[in-house]
Amino acid sequence: MNRSKSSDAIVLSLRSSGENNTSITLLTPEDGLVYATLYGGPKSRLRSLVSQWNRGKVWLYTNPEKNQIKITDFEVKKYHISFSQNLFKFYAASLAAELAIKTRAAGSPSHCFHLIGGFFDGMELCNEEQSRLGLIRFLWRFLEVMGVQPPAACCGMCGKSFLDSKFANEGKSYYNVNENNFICSECGQGTFSLNNSALQYLAALSVLSPADARKLQITKEEFEQIKQIIFFLIENNIEQKINSIESGMGIL
Repeated sequence: MNRSKSSDAIVLSLRSSGENNTSITLLTPEDGLVYATLYGGPKSRLRSLVSQWNRGKVWLYTNPEKNQIKITDFEVKKYHISFSQNLFKFYAASLAAELAIKTRAAGSPSHCFHLIGGFFDGMELCNEEQSRLGLIRFLWRFLEVMGVQPPAACCGMCGKSFLDSKFANEGKSYYNVNENNFICSECGQGTFSLNNSALQYLAALSVLSPADARKLQITKEEFEQIKQIIFFLIENNIEQKINSIESGMGIL
């Protein structure tokens, strides 16, 4: 058995282990979550490379006798320095990492890796306001990877299209928790209400390319409506509280 291997990886979390070692949680496109140990004190070259949010190529050595994986090298390809300089970006990245860990890469390591990698790279290039909208797009797509994204193109009861340009001016629509779908006002009411224009935004995210989706803009009211629904969907489907959302309340 080959005990050494290399892989693309994103550093999701770090935790002190013993006097000089660190327990690392990595996200890889092949294996999903990988729990490894980084040996060495503060002066270790690897300690500065294997930093939270860094993305690159990792070399791993597996010791089956000790049931342990050791990081032997790491080549950083993407740094995300602004995450430690901006509180929103820090919490947004923490939320993405927590979701990957708690859902075990959403059951699709490759999709999860590329989605989080793209989200991190995008935030690094954007200001806070742009990153806030980026978080909404990321979470909506993460729901899709999990297989629990509610259909947003048409009413779940009458089949009315939400993509019609006239629909945006017709008032409000609702999210129906029991059926995990959106319904128009003519079909009733649900747990959450949102402007039709906000629902059109979600519907557009489901069909547009990431490049085209980034061109779309929404109002502050629409943003808050969408955020409330998406945060609910995330926690409801994971069936547990998300620490990053709880501790980052008022920041995210």
